[in-house]
Amino acid sequence: MRRCFPALLILLVTSPPALAKAPEPGPLAAKAIETVLLPRYRTFADKTAAQTEAWKRACADGDPAPDLETLRDAYQQAADGWAAVEFVTTGPIATALRPDRVFFGPDRRNYVAKALAELAGKARDGEVSPETVRGASVAGQGFPALERVLWEPADLDGTARCRVGSAIAANLSGIAADVLAEWTAANGPLARLKRGEGDPVSFADPAQAAARLMTDLAGGVQRINDLKLLPVLGSGPDAARPKAAEGWRSGRSARAIRVTVASLAELAKVFAEAAPADVAKTDAKDFAAAQSAVAKLPDDIGAAAADPARRKTIDAAVAALKLAQRDVAQNLGPALGVPLGFNALDGD
Repeated sequence: MRRCFPALLILLVTSPPALAKAPEPGPLAAKAIETVLLPRYRTFADKTAAQTEAWKRACADGDPAPDLETLRDAYQQAADGWAAVEFVTTGPIATALRPDRVFFGPDRRNYVAKALAELAGKARDGEVSPETVRGASVAGQGFPALERVLWEPADLDGTARCRVGSAIAANLSGIAADVLAEWTAANGPLARLKRGEGDPVSFADPAQAAARLMTDLAGGVQRINDLKLLPVLGSGPDAARPKAAEGWRSGRSARAIRVTVASLAELAKVFAEAAPADVAKTDAKDFAAAQSAVAKLPDDIGAAAADPARRKTIDAAVAALKLAQRDVAQNLGPALGVPLGFNALDGD
């Protein structure tokens, strides 16, 4: 997905007292990676691999129509795997345009449809392979394109749908496997971090690794508001934009947010465990409130945004997420001596 958006709100506040002796950033970052990020990257790799196998089985006879619900379920599981790590910009995911290739968006100019049409044309003329997809527009390589293949099947005949869907699924599983392999390589970023070293691609030193993860935490919370909730809400019910809701075709607009917030809460917990007790207590309270608020979101955020009564649940989620993001920036980071740097929401 595109990573250039309006600037992160600058929070000019008095920082809470830092610990008398701040925790070592390297072990703190390594713990966050090993206990939060890596298990979720493994799930992402496993679920995308399972999705690829589902396409192989469904297309054994050249037409996936009889297995459409199975393929949709495999998609939902794989997309959940991505939602759990989509906020991470630290590490191997940041290379080779991987975030855009996995989930291109927001798609304000219909690039996904154009890329998919190009792939469909190639599929009708012959085979479409994962290599074909990797060489195509990033808009046609990931979940948004595959969502259209599965929820707008009338646009493709059975053979073309099999070729395109199978190739996109294989491309996704390849990316997921590569990211996991690079994280866990003998001389990869995690191994270097645990040796107290920097990584030539991911971070200059252990302190920067911790800072980048803290920035991912704050930016990940803000990103939900800035890209997934506020654009759908508009200025009022009459100005709501239901189709700006991410994953509206597959009914994922609220589901994906819940998965992401759960991961963010786990990452915050790792940092909070190293913070003073009062800071940790506030952090736990704010992230629990955020999880409670997003749990109450209607499954179809777009439809709810146009309903004066139901959009209140979206407003409540926005407020709770703002509070959690502010807590990270004003309290958690400063208390640990871990600064927030520029994140994906900075700049244009």
